[in-house]
Amino acid sequence: MKFITVAGSAGFFGVMLSIGTGLVPFFYLAGPSAFEEWFATYFVFFLSGVFITSVPAFIGSIALMRRSAKGSHERRLWRNTLLGLVVVYAVTMAVHLPLNFAFWSFELSDAAIIANLGWWSAAHVLRIGGALFASYNAFRAVSLSKEQLV
Repeated sequence: MKFITVAGSAGFFGVMLSIGTGLVPFFYLAGPSAFEEWFATYFVFFLSGVFITSVPAFIGSIALMRRSAKGSHERRLWRNTLLGLVVVYAVTMAVHLPLNFAFWSFELSDAAIIANLGWWSAAHVLRIGGALFASYNAFRAVSLSKEQLV
């Protein structure tokens, strides 16, 4: 369970980082209409990477937090892992999903696409940070010695 949680959270950070450093520049350089067409056609393929990494990390962090001793350092690290993932999910639900639906609607003007892409990109920085925080804490939790678990 620990390996799956660490691998999932690290993989999730990688997915978020790839979207942020690879796709966001492309989105700006492609121009509004090309971006909208690409986004509507291909962005859905990134969802599998998001789910196959974040879901095991999310479930694993809950299970490992519950299995660790109350008040222990290990439990705090698994809680922090879960907190980082929850931040990413919350930003996704509050910002990215509504904007994704707007992009998919093909009803936005070029100016609205550019403005919304700015909000999408700014909020994505929070998702990268949350995923990094989750991954870092998961790694720290599995790196604890037996003496540090309490």
